[in-house]
Order: sequence, then C-alpha cells, then structure tokens
Amino acid sequence: MNSELSMDRAFIKKLTELLEANLDNEHFGVKELAEAVGISRSQLHRRLQSINGKSASRFIRDYRLEKAMKMLQDNVATVAEIAYRVGFNSPTYFNTCFHDYYGYPPGEAKFRKPLESEKGGKDRTPEQEKSSHVTHETIEMVKKVIKRRTLLFALISAVLIFTISYVYYMDFIKENSTETAETEAQGKSIAVIPFKNWSGDPELDYVSDGITDAVITRLTKIDRKIDVIPFTSVLKYKTSDQSAPVIANELGVQNILQGNFQLSGDQMKITLQLIDGPSNKHFWSEEYSGDWNSNDIFKIQAEVAENIAENLHVELKEEDLMAIQLVPTQNKEAYNLLLQANYQASKYNKTGMENAVPLYEKAIRLDSTFFDAYVNLAYLYLWGGASWGLYNEQDAWHKAKQLLLKANAIDSTNLILKSALNDGSYLYEWDFERMEREYKTRSNIAILYGLQTGKYDESFARINRQLKESPIGSYPYIFKAQALFFLNRKEETTNLLKSIDKLFNDDIMYLRIAARYYFYLEEYENSKGLLNKILTSFSDRPPIVLWLSALHAHRDGNTENLHGYLNDLRNRYEAGESGSPAWFLALYYSIIGEYDEAFEWLQKSYDRHEVEMIWLREEPALIPLRNDKRYLDLYTKVGFPMEPHSLPE
Repeated sequence: MNSELSMDRAFIKKLTELLEANLDNEHFGVKELAEAVGISRSQLHRRLQSINGKSASRFIRDYRLEKAMKMLQDNVATVAEIAYRVGFNSPTYFNTCFHDYYGYPPGEAKFRKPLESEKGGKDRTPEQEKSSHVTHETIEMVKKVIKRRTLLFALISAVLIFTISYVYYMDFIKENSTETAETEAQGKSIAVIPFKNWSGDPELDYVSDGITDAVITRLTKIDRKIDVIPFTSVLKYKTSDQSAPVIANELGVQNILQGNFQLSGDQMKITLQLIDGPSNKHFWSEEYSGDWNSNDIFKIQAEVAENIAENLHVELKEEDLMAIQLVPTQNKEAYNLLLQANYQASKYNKTGMENAVPLYEKAIRLDSTFFDAYVNLAYLYLWGGASWGLYNEQDAWHKAKQLLLKANAIDSTNLILKSALNDGSYLYEWDFERMEREYKTRSNIAILYGLQTGKYDESFARINRQLKESPIGSYPYIFKAQALFFLNRKEETTNLLKSIDKLFNDDIMYLRIAARYYFYLEEYENSKGLLNKILTSFSDRPPIVLWLSALHAHRDGNTENLHGYLNDLRNRYEAGESGSPAWFLALYYSIIGEYDEAFEWLQKSYDRHEVEMIWLREEPALIPLRNDKRYLDLYTKVGFPMEPHSLPE
C-alpha cells in the first residue's frame, strides 16, 4: 500500500517540480511535460485521470493559478507581472482563468484568504489536497489500493478460467475480429454540433460557426485516427432540439460534442461537453476562456482537439500535434474575415458565395501568407464554376489555380491543397493521366473518376471500405448508389436511396444526385419529391435543377413550364455561364429521343469544355447514342484512356 501511495505522490511531485522549473515558460505545455517525464501525452492524461480525475492541461493550468495565488497574497508584483511569471501570455486570459478557478478576480487575492470551496472545488490539484486534506487523500489512496488488490484476486481467478478455455476463446476472436475493429473505429467517431451563440447578438453566429468548423478541421488533422463528421453535415443540427442519441444514430457516430460560445467585449468563453451518443452520458466537460483580440482562440481550438483526443484514448504523434497547434495567421482581423467568409460560403447559394469572395480577398491582403484564405477561396471558385453556375468555368479555374499555386508556395505538403489541385485538373482540364496516377488514393475525386471510367467493381469495394471506416457525409452514399446503379443492381440502388433520403434531406448535393438517379430508376414520384425539396429550400437554379425541372414538366405535359426551363438553359449557355447548360440540354434531348438535337448540344458542350463532359462514357441518358460515330468522335477527343462501351456499327 505504501509503495503505491508513494508512487503516485512521487509522480505528482516530479510533475510539480518540472512545472516549477518552467513556471514562466508559456510554451511549456502538455507535450513538453509528457516528454520531460518520458511518457506519451495519452499516458500522462490517463495517469492524472486515475490519480485526481484531471486532464493534463487542466493540471498544468491549476498549478500555475495556485502559484499565482501565493504570489498575489505575498504582494510580490502586480497582477500583470504575476500573470507572465506563471506562464500566461495574456493578463486578460489570466484574469479570466483566475476568476473561474477561485470565484473572484486576482486583484482581491491579497485581501482574501481562499476558502477550500473557492479553490477550484472538485478540480483542486493534489498539492491543494495535500495542504488541507491529507487524511482524506490517504483514505482515498487506501481505498484505491484495496480495490486494486480485490481486482488482483479476481484477475487470478479469471486467468485460471481463461487458461482452461483458451482454444475456444481464440476461435471466437478470429471469427469476430472484423466486428471488433469496426466497433473500435466507431468509438473514435465524433460529431461536433455547431456551438450555440450565447452572446446575445445574432450577428456573431459567424464566430460560433467558425470556431466549430475550426475545431472540426483540427480534429481531422489527427492522421485519420478520429472519424469526424464534416461541418456541412452537422450544420442542420444548429437549431435542432434533437437529443444526442438521435443525432448519434442519424450520423452513425459514437460521440457528440456540444457547446456554447460567448463573446462579451474582448472576452470570450467556450463551454463544451463530450457525450457518449447512444447512452447520452456526459463523460467530459470543460470551460475555456480568453482574449478575443489575441491568439488565445487558436490555443483554445488546439487544446479542445487535444483534450478530445485524450478522452477518446487516441495517442497523438508529433506530426498530429504540429498540425493541431498550427496558428493559421498572426493577423486577428484577417482571421475574423475568414470566419465571416466561411459563414457566407457555407450558405451554398449565389448570394452567400458572392459575399464571401471580397471577404477572402481582404483577408489575403491583410496577410499574404494566409494559407486557409487562399485554399478556401480557390474551392469557392472551383465549385462555383463547376456545379453552381456562378462563374464562367475557365475563368473560375484560372482564378482557383492561381490561388492554389500561391498556397503551394506557402505549404506544398498540405493534403487539402493537393486534393484541390487534383479536383481542378480533372474537372476543368480533363486530365485523365493525372487521375490514373491518383486513382488509388482515398479522395472523393478518385472514386468519382473510377465511376466515370467504368471501374465499377473496384470502386464499389473501395466505397464499402470507406463506409466501414468512416461513414461520414453524403458523398460515400451518393457514390455507392451510383456504383450499384452501374452494376445494374437497381433494386438495391432504390432501397439505399430511400433509406438515406431523410438523413440528407437538406444536403443540396445529395438531393441533386438522388433526384437524378430516381428518375433513371423510373421512380418518378421520388425524383419529383426531392426536386420539390430543392425548389422550396434553395433559391438558386443551377442547370442541373433546370434540367430536372424540364424532365418532369415534359412527363407532366406542362408545355409552358417546359419551354421556360429549356429557354433558361439556352440563355445560360449563350451568356457563357457555368454548370454545363449545353450538357444538360443534350441529356434532355437524348432522353426524349431527339438524337440529332442531342448531338448538336453535346458538340457545344465539348467546344465550351464543360466539366460534365467527363461523364460522357457512363452517363445513362446517353446510352442510345453510343453506337453513333459522332459519339465515338467526341469520346476520342475528350481523351478517355480506355475503350468506349461499344464501337459504332
């Protein structure tokens, strides 16, 4: 018993000695402390949790605050000087943390003797416990040792049972290894629900959304060890009152992070709680405070990501820590503009995207090394030119490519940057050779390429692996539905779409693709239902929506509306707009059997270099044209690296 007690005490003593030696070093954090005692961050976290129920970061902060209290009571310096002496980089942040811990501001410390109830309550460090409740601590330690001995006795008995049944156990493990792996993977999955804006000012929604997105981004940088639902997929829960179990079930995750954000003057506060989704049990909560006009927000975002990883028992590598702790910009105004731009872009409509452009551009002017601003603006042009009909396609790609090249000069190793360059090169330049090299990657564009070039079986297997590893977002399900369709498994395609319609009923990308394939499956009512959802929930009318509307107007015999949709598509083409209007006119005429008209618009689509032309090989609506020499000529000119489905007669 004494040995175990002394081991814990010796460990805490070693930690406090290290903190004392580095007290004024604001950069001495969890990583440095773990390295100094020769263990991993996760081991440090688990050891402290077993001793006093604290995370490593909380242990460090509380120790610094207790040292500050002693200095304040001894009146050794001003509050600001003491803040720096105990390792805080901001007196304002120190004041907030001190008040949260003791219940009053540091200026009152020398006039008050702290009561035990004021010293962080149940979060007191072992040093506090030792100075005031040694007997209680000892009793708790004794209880722990007794419990350990009881467990040891039980373990010995268990070993005997285990030995007798070893062979049967190993057989069971082999049979269930896949299921176990999937369960463990699910345990590392998380949805970060948009933080509530409790500032009392709706205009600050962009801040709470931006911080949520930033936390998600930092979590995704942990080398694929944690499956994180993308921000676009959790946005619908921003105003939802659904319970954690319901959300966890809908998104297929184990953990839910909920929280709120407050900004009062220059002071911010973020309160978070981590919940086990299925059981609705809270197993971690924390409050973070800081100065909005400093870099505190970046430190808080990094600390949140680290704490989540610790609580999910994910051991962080050095490269994970570097990615998490990276400060995106030293210019706070530029960062604020980025949050505003992201907020506008996430509305997924023409107005929001147009509002975002000057905000991104201003952020770049304020900080010419702001990597995130370059890449986010590039993606806005990429998708605004490809799918949304907002910009001339080649102008959009030219602008996006220039931005990505500038970002490449800042950080050429970034995987998001590489993905964006691959996306643009394939969509706008029809670079099949590049995609053949990239096909083995895990990116969405690589899977799309597989579907567009007839690699059905291989793509289907990869999609299923992706869904097992990370069933996150609508894209894997969209791809699976397309793969099933191309494999001629029509009933399975229909059943899959019907099973996920509700889950993605506010995801514009899903609605567009699902409505399209429902039509090909002759599930016309389902197609029309999703189209109506688009028309009532989203204000923009890109060419794909006009085309779907024209198809249903044709089926309904609504000649007036039909002519309106077709004329709108023609006008979009004449105006040089993106979204592939000529392509969708070609599809319409092919579906209704006017093949010469279809070829005329296909030629125009090729001449304009519309991005949808990369679907020429697999597009279901064009199957009747595949034996025509005009089709083969276009097929050859687009540059597909494999033979077409059939040669012309």
